[in-house]
Amino acid sequence: MSVYVGPRIAWAPFVPLHLALLLWTAAAAGPSPGFPQFEAKVKEYAQLADRLDREMGRVSDRATAEEVHAHKVALATAIAAARPGAKQGAIFVAAEQREIVQLIREGLAGRDGAAALKAIHEDNPKSSKDTPRVALAPNERYPDGAPLSTVPPRILLRLPALPKSVDFRFVGNALVLRDTRANMIVDYIPNALP
Repeated sequence: MSVYVGPRIAWAPFVPLHLALLLWTAAAAGPSPGFPQFEAKVKEYAQLADRLDREMGRVSDRATAEEVHAHKVALATAIAAARPGAKQGAIFVAAEQREIVQLIREGLAGRDGAAALKAIHEDNPKSSKDTPRVALAPNERYPDGAPLSTVPPRILLRLPALPKSVDFRFVGNALVLRDTRANMIVDYIPNALP
């Protein structure tokens, strides 16, 4: 007994163009070097924040905006208390900062890089006087209403992968590691942009 499985289909022509471009960009950028100290420290941080968030209890799906905001503030306070004296470079360790900055600057080179740099500056909280001031310090809250800068894909593809609860942003020329749940600065690298 034979089973008909249908015609063989060559899938390459059906790959969406944006996916093909993303894969090509990743290949062109080359693999990002490993950052073992950063990766271990950011994982440790995410586990700490996850534990504190669980201990506080999750916010209900029916929570009001005020309840969600209060939870974020309480989580940020708990994280800061668990990381007393956190300093710049605690997660972005000095030994790897230079390599990360070099990857960013290489990604911003050339004509395509100039467009990416322009996009970063357009949403950058330091570019506008009409936005809340962002204090660059670990454990500081990222002000509500402050813009979140774009981090172009050509840069993200070069940087280490992150847990879902943190992201990269730019504030002025600094690369910031931001906790998305607590809306706070975890660490940063000054002068990361050209």
